[in-house]
Amino acid sequence: MTWSNPGFFVAVCGIDGSGKTTQVGFLESKLAERGEVVRTRQPTDLYRQDPMVRTVLDMEQDDESVLPEIGLLAAFDRYRHVREVVKPALRAGKAVVTDRYVYTGFAYMLARGMTIEWLTTIYQYLPAPDLTIFLDVPPELAIERIIMRDGSSKKREELDLERMRAVRANFLNHPWGDVNYHVLDGTAPQEEVRAGINKLVDAFDPR
Repeated sequence: MTWSNPGFFVAVCGIDGSGKTTQVGFLESKLAERGEVVRTRQPTDLYRQDPMVRTVLDMEQDDESVLPEIGLLAAFDRYRHVREVVKPALRAGKAVVTDRYVYTGFAYMLARGMTIEWLTTIYQYLPAPDLTIFLDVPPELAIERIIMRDGSSKKREELDLERMRAVRANFLNHPWGDVNYHVLDGTAPQEEVRAGINKLVDAFDPR
């Protein structure tokens, strides 16, 4: 059994500590009952492990001096990931569930000082998901979850309250557009969040 061509593409976004990875796992299991599923994430390790990117995530680098470089690297990484992973799966009629997508790029890069005009330009050829879900969690709670989960954080940016407030505001305002974009309360009990996601998925395709 497969999804009807060209498949079903859903993105789950949120700041670190919002519970998105857990919910992506639940969603993967749900969709697997209907057909083949590809679970993935963005950005890939090509971006995450780049030395320059690491200095930005650790807030050791003057953001303004490297913004164009990391912005273009992030865009390159997303385009390649879509070409190599997302599009082939959708063409095969599979469901694709991604932990973060281009809207995460918008939210974080805007918070670092990039403009919506430039970001819209470099991301204009990426396909919009059929469904995008943002799990909204106050940064204060997200930081508590990160520390409880990891004991600290691998990236200083995750623990910068003002930066995370700006990222959250970008997700809530979504200046990049409003195509099948839904905000869910990530502070709700895990099963309640799961039920909310399932309801959105069922509204798209109730099979």
